[in-house]
Amino acid sequence: MDPRKVAHWRYEQIEDLLDDALTGHERRVLLRRLARTPLRWPSGGERRISEATLYRWLRAYRARGLQGLLPSPRRDRGRRRRMKKDAVEKAIHLLREEPRRSLTVLLAHLKSFGAIPRSTLHRHLKAHRAYARLRRLARGDPDRRLKRRFQARRPHQIWQCDAKGPFPVKLAGGRTISVHVLTIIDDFSRAALAWRVTPSADLSAAIDVFRSAARRWGLPEKFYADRASVFDAHAFRLALAELGVHRIRSKARNASARGKIEAYHRIIESWFVRELRHQVVQSIEHLQDLLTGVIEGMYLDHRHRGIQMPPREALAGRVSERQVSADRLLEAFLVRVRKKSHLKTGEVELGKQLFKVPAEFAGQPSDFAFDTVDPGIAFLERPGRAPLRLQLAVHIVEEPKSTSPPRGDGRLQALYDEVRGGLRPQAEAGFGLPEIFSLFAARLGRRVPLDEAEARLLQDFYRTHGPLARAATEEALSKIFARLGSDRPLATYLAALAANILPPPDERKSR
Repeated sequence: MDPRKVAHWRYEQIEDLLDDALTGHERRVLLRRLARTPLRWPSGGERRISEATLYRWLRAYRARGLQGLLPSPRRDRGRRRRMKKDAVEKAIHLLREEPRRSLTVLLAHLKSFGAIPRSTLHRHLKAHRAYARLRRLARGDPDRRLKRRFQARRPHQIWQCDAKGPFPVKLAGGRTISVHVLTIIDDFSRAALAWRVTPSADLSAAIDVFRSAARRWGLPEKFYADRASVFDAHAFRLALAELGVHRIRSKARNASARGKIEAYHRIIESWFVRELRHQVVQSIEHLQDLLTGVIEGMYLDHRHRGIQMPPREALAGRVSERQVSADRLLEAFLVRVRKKSHLKTGEVELGKQLFKVPAEFAGQPSDFAFDTVDPGIAFLERPGRAPLRLQLAVHIVEEPKSTSPPRGDGRLQALYDEVRGGLRPQAEAGFGLPEIFSLFAARLGRRVPLDEAEARLLQDFYRTHGPLARAATEEALSKIFARLGSDRPLATYLAALAANILPPPDERKSR
């Protein structure tokens, strides 16, 4: 194209900006408006002119007039501009090595082929058949080939493990906590083998859930998990290697490759996490019970469309041929460190606890092994001799735990109770069958039970309708005796009392 025509076209674009009556602010506003409008270029393409280009044309015209708007001649004018084929192949080879290499880096590596214009290299690369796939690799979309699925051929060939969370849970006292659900599923049957509700999906939780599954089912041949730091921790991977469990290599941020356990997480979200909004939760231990109810009462017996049967039926109670003892599991997952104990006190910090070493090892660098799950377990390793169990430096007195399991109103609680064999009775403190005897004795004015038949009658009544609340029972008996008097048979009063007892919630709905 004639350079003079190009210069005149450029002048037409900046002509309005050359008006001396315009202030600086007005010129800037007009220039930005021109830069936002697409127009037809002399080459035939349609695109906008950038603000920087308009400013450059203004400076060039004021300095040299129309001569300054002439297009610059090519530096390689008069020379052959055909790019060497070897340079293109070399650039493709460099992109295969690192798909995210930029054109600037490619040009730096191709200096041995002479001066190559950037646009020329880009044009030749786009024409190459492999360039489009390499660009998809650079964007994170590897290729459009069909993905290959893997499936274990038998139970306990592959275990998958992952954490769901964190998600908030509001406790009965009003406090909100954040928890994770860590689960191991069998790849063949999709059955959940072990699960834990934990405040943090850390190394201790990962070891705990693996030990729980291994104690019940044995060891798998392979273990598949994402690239979370807990599964890539040296102590965890070393323990798997010692137990002969192959750690399947996986890529980070590739959830689609772990579709089986991701599908399980969607079920946990729908069946457990959402239902917690309508459930009274007492503690993390209570959450663990509720999760057990969902998995054992629903998930394991629900038909899985991937295998066309329930996971419990697919697993069929089969255990792994690779069995391991509890002592071996404990030893394999111990974290090993080398530390120097205090010279005067013999104390050494292992994990988050202080332990005491024997006097002959005080102040010396020694090899130790401690358990992250049970912080009270630690050993001093001695070459050629059995490890020495260490004692805590400060004895911690733990508060006695309640013997009764935590409970809360809600549908998940009813599901867990059904899994564990029906509603579990919980008596009011200091009010049971002996107090029932005393109440009837006071009302009838005689000894209760009077004979073996009355004792059996009262026991059968209490096993059917108990436990009872003290205040409600006393109020009901007062009304019954006021209405019937005190000269009726004991069975009459028990029948009247039974009529005043409300049935369980599930029975009320069925009625």
